[in-house]
Amino acid sequence: MKKVLKNGFLAFSFSVLFATAPLALASDGGNAHGGGHGGASQPETTASETMKAVIEGNDTFKMHHDSHYFDAFQDSQIPVLTVVTCSDSRVHTNLFGFVPDNNIFMVRNIGNQVVNSQGSVDYGIRHLPTKVLLILGHSGCGAIKAAMGDYSGESSGIKKELDPLKPVIAQDDGAGEFKERWVKNIERNVDYQVDYSMKLYEEKISHGDVVIVGAVYDFNDIYGQGRGSLIITNINGEKSPNMIMQHPVLKDLSRGPVVTHVSSRAQ
Repeated sequence: MKKVLKNGFLAFSFSVLFATAPLALASDGGNAHGGGHGGASQPETTASETMKAVIEGNDTFKMHHDSHYFDAFQDSQIPVLTVVTCSDSRVHTNLFGFVPDNNIFMVRNIGNQVVNSQGSVDYGIRHLPTKVLLILGHSGCGAIKAAMGDYSGESSGIKKELDPLKPVIAQDDGAGEFKERWVKNIERNVDYQVDYSMKLYEEKISHGDVVIVGAVYDFNDIYGQGRGSLIITNINGEKSPNMIMQHPVLKDLSRGPVVTHVSSRAQ
């Protein structure tokens, strides 16, 4: 990863940088389980208010970035990171701590599933210079919660995207409280997606061209490291926290951050 990080980039790490949400479009809403289907405290925003925020927000961005800002990626893109994450609005691109423009190839779908966006993931890994494929789940994932129950009443499109989660949910023996089972299934899904990706990109992994990292963005503090933490749960199929901590991809981090950013609830 020799690309020069420009435009006020912070060095790549697994720490979290929060961006200030504009206007009233961001909220701490959500139900008691942290579900992914909106919440009662979400402010009511009209379509016109939303578009006003979009246009004014873009104009503000443009005002603070002159034409030369776009020179580096006007004709091509050279991201350092391919991410497969959930369509959930609470999982924001800036959580990685550096400017996303031309640096993060972001792929989203409900449940952060590789199979549902395989063409996009293939492009990020086979045609772009990304060395890390990050499978990013998140606490309070509504897709996992839905897959754990009866979603037969959902639209055909949603059912089609939830169906590939069945092998993940099949690992759940149904014992214990729902909340803990939900947490474990979120992590199991990350593991499943890592395993699936390892089969797709086996040759690139064996040659050291790509590392597949599984993680959970934890804004509910289910891992006890504080809300907004990024927790690594899997690297190239290794799920033992002690073994993950020793992986070369984390060698540039000091021991403290490694310990606080590696954990497991499913093991």
